[in-house]
Amino acid sequence: MGNVLIVAPAIAGALLLYVSTSVQRWLRAPWPARPARVAALVCIAISLACAAHALQPAASLSVVVTVLMTCLTAAPFIGALIGRSRSTRAAP
Repeated sequence: MGNVLIVAPAIAGALLLYVSTSVQRWLRAPWPARPARVAALVCIAISLACAAHALQPAASLSVVVTVLMTCLTAAPFIGALIGRSRSTRAAP
């Protein structure tokens, strides 16, 4: 259960950062940048706090940063798949 409290807010924070950018491909229009980025920072801070409570400081930072990097790397590829499925659905 402790690992979920570390990973889930980090994933939510990364996805909030992604959907607040102008180049995201998940939604038709990006979310408002400032509120989404503030929410992302809150999620990342929660993840870091939970990780610091459960792990050593260096390990907790490593876990959270690795989750963030993984999500932010995968998000554009998932967006491309979403765009591809939208274009095949729109074609006759």
